[in-house]
Amino acid sequence: MENEKVVELFFEVNRLNRRFAERKYGNLTPMRGQYRCLLALDNRGSMSQKELAEVLQIRSTSAGELIAKLEQKGYVSKTTSPQDKRVSVIELTEQGRHEAKLVLQKRVEAHKEMVDILDIKEKKQFYHILSKIEQYYLEMEEENIE
Repeated sequence: MENEKVVELFFEVNRLNRRFAERKYGNLTPMRGQYRCLLALDNRGSMSQKELAEVLQIRSTSAGELIAKLEQKGYVSKTTSPQDKRVSVIELTEQGRHEAKLVLQKRVEAHKEMVDILDIKEKKQFYHILSKIEQYYLEMEEENIE
């Protein structure tokens, strides 16, 4: 089988999955910036803008833009750290926690739907193959950094 056909099919399935999920669940796929931010805060609790940027692997200025949008929606609050007045602490509001739970629930449903057509053996094979590809890229990324 040609490499190109395999890779093209992979990207086509990804595109179809995104389109299906967006129609059914809204714009959650796979984890848009604001949703990634909400879920990170829900998972880890309050943190500084710098810490949040590191967790999301984005620039601090990009994190600032995300935070501003989420603040406007009432999903996060930003307060000054009592220990260091130069640091802003970001945390979810009650509305933000509720939204994070909804997003997570929809993602779980979408992910379940995506792999439900596979039997347990196929899921294990699929997981193994994706893990192998992921590991390759992580190693390549590490080699480029050093």
